[in-house]
Amino acid sequence: MKICLDLRTAGAGRHGIARYGMELTRALQALGTSHHWVLLASEGSDLEGLEQGGASVLRCSARPYGPGEQLLVPRAVARVQPDIYHCPTYACPVFVSVPTLFTIHDLLPLEFPEDFSPGPKLYHKSLVRWMAKRARRIVTVSSYTCSSICRRFSVPPGKVRVIPEGGDHMVRNPVSSQDENAYNELNPGGLDYFLSIANPRPHKNVLFSVQCVLASDTLRERKVRYILVGEQHPSVHAYVKARDGEGRVRFAGEVSEGLLRLLYERAVGLLCPSRGEGFCLPAVEAMQFGLPVVAANEGALPEVLGSAGLLISLGDGQGWRVALEQTHGRRKQGDWDASPVIDRAREFTWAKAAESTLALYEEVYRETRLADG
Repeated sequence: MKICLDLRTAGAGRHGIARYGMELTRALQALGTSHHWVLLASEGSDLEGLEQGGASVLRCSARPYGPGEQLLVPRAVARVQPDIYHCPTYACPVFVSVPTLFTIHDLLPLEFPEDFSPGPKLYHKSLVRWMAKRARRIVTVSSYTCSSICRRFSVPPGKVRVIPEGGDHMVRNPVSSQDENAYNELNPGGLDYFLSIANPRPHKNVLFSVQCVLASDTLRERKVRYILVGEQHPSVHAYVKARDGEGRVRFAGEVSEGLLRLLYERAVGLLCPSRGEGFCLPAVEAMQFGLPVVAANEGALPEVLGSAGLLISLGDGQGWRVALEQTHGRRKQGDWDASPVIDRAREFTWAKAAESTLALYEEVYRETRLADG
């Protein structure tokens, strides 16, 4: 069987959808099957060694989400004639002529339209909806998102398969001396800290968690910091400055893989105040290290964390502050049992995701062969 994986978003960021495509491909190759992998990549993108081991690379000039992909990607795929084409991003070429699998991670522009510009909303209402109708199967990462897909696009549940992402890539990241130096600059004095990994989109709700941290006199007295990885919205910076919180809230921006591992390993806990999260990869990454995760009791977070997380309503600011203070107290006193968290983390590996995805490829391939007689 020849499978074409669309990795045109490779190099567009290490988290979220770009991470999914790269790690899933790596895990699929590690299964050691006789299937042939064709990796569709953008011109000049770095596939981080994925082209080794017998995979072939098909370069395409079509920019993800650009108008050219609707014409150029189907042409490129037709040239290699795969048995299966898998689009793991929203950059979906609708008119691919071979059996297609389409991964939908969330439908945030439709669930929270007030947080998005007209472009993403129109894209989801048109091309994403159309691709969901045309695809042979839809892959998604949580039952929460599956329900959203079925409701929004009137897709029968049997067409959607829930295959969670992995998080075990994080424990394999090497740490360099440069990463250690960067950590010391980011957290001078080696103070205790809570951690968040988020982008500036409103649904990430970072301002809420910043407000909870800065409102806690207990955390201030204990000299507990809050480190934010990723670009943050200007309103977050403005709030921290207005509250004289620059020493308590540290903005890390984009960090290396090694530094991110250090931040997970040494944190008091991870904060996930997101609204309507479709999966939350940082929560799964943090659990690999047995880290407490304090999260919003909504979206896919209850499903992902199970009983291993601390789930609190976003309407309960006082509850969040108490949870942060108690979590820090337990960690300092050595009263935190990480084993249930690590056990939960074992449910989210890329090997499991790859095995389930490959089984789906084979299922669609058999259906196609039967239909063709």
